[in-house]
Amino acid sequence: MTQYLWPGDPGWPTPEADTTPGVEVSDPSGEIDLDAVCLHAAGAHLLDDLSPLERTVLCARFGLDGAPVRSIKELHVDLGLTRHQVREALETGLCKLRARLAA
Repeated sequence: MTQYLWPGDPGWPTPEADTTPGVEVSDPSGEIDLDAVCLHAAGAHLLDDLSPLERTVLCARFGLDGAPVRSIKELHVDLGLTRHQVREALETGLCKLRARLAA
């Protein structure tokens, strides 16, 4: 089974996490989207268990597979769904991915 590194884990590619033991890497300004970082680092095989809608929304929202990053508002217009449906697909897709990565 493949092991995945999370931000702040030993071996994560940030100098602060590797050189200073016991220092937690944080993002007080909220500028780093950890979901996007983990999705880009993990690879496309994680998306295999998602529904086609969840896969489409995640790829477009986080810019995976070379797609441009798009907002929920843009996705709702492009896919012809309500914003709630787009948000729900995004949340369920992320929930499935987090569960798979945690296993």
